[in-house]
Amino acid sequence: MPTTRFLALPVLGMLAALGIGQSRSTNLQSAARALQAAQPTVHLENGSILYAELTKTVDAKKAKAGDPVNAILLADILSRGKIMVRRDAKLLGHVTEAQVHSKEVPESRLGIVFDKIVTKNGEVPFQSMLLAIRPAERPVVEIPNAPSPMSNSAQAPMQGQGPAPQGGSNVPHRANPSLGDPMRSGSREIAQTGPTDIEGLSLSSSGNGGAQMIVSTQRTVKLESGMRIELRVTGQ
Repeated sequence: MPTTRFLALPVLGMLAALGIGQSRSTNLQSAARALQAAQPTVHLENGSILYAELTKTVDAKKAKAGDPVNAILLADILSRGKIMVRRDAKLLGHVTEAQVHSKEVPESRLGIVFDKIVTKNGEVPFQSMLLAIRPAERPVVEIPNAPSPMSNSAQAPMQGQGPAPQGGSNVPHRANPSLGDPMRSGSREIAQTGPTDIEGLSLSSSGNGGAQMIVSTQRTVKLESGMRIELRVTGQ
């Protein structure tokens, strides 16, 4: 009887260890599934338009294929009324081709492609097409109207003594209110104009009708930091 009991003890120990191992593995798998479910999946619908701004200058004179290109979103990305990616998220891309302007080869070319968005949960791959490019937005400040030579300071109330009459020249002018929301104003500007209005630059069409290459026959293509771009999502 004691011998049987001693033999049964290792067997029970092995079974217990096996049960603990299976339970631990099941718990780990459940935790992984719960973590994956807790992280929202970022879905970019085909045809979505992304408005962005370059955060680093890209010069065809120095760039080579594979060099990184960085930008930042100027507007939220929506899908079925829900925000998938918020503005200020980073866009990652790379140079596909770079050709300098010269007498022998007058056409300078610079190809860029963006294929990743950086979110709080990591990088989200996608495919895109370059549709438009704009100059960097410059602040616009309204200049106060010059005082009329016929105005009489004695007839106008002193500052702090009462409200100025409507239309009076002493009403302080503020900066253009659109500057308070440069992201939206920049997006509207891109959407309302053509592919590019940068002198000497144009966009070449790819085989499927989109524009992927920035071309110039006057100088070497150089995209300054702050330039605005418009992208179309073509896949994910």
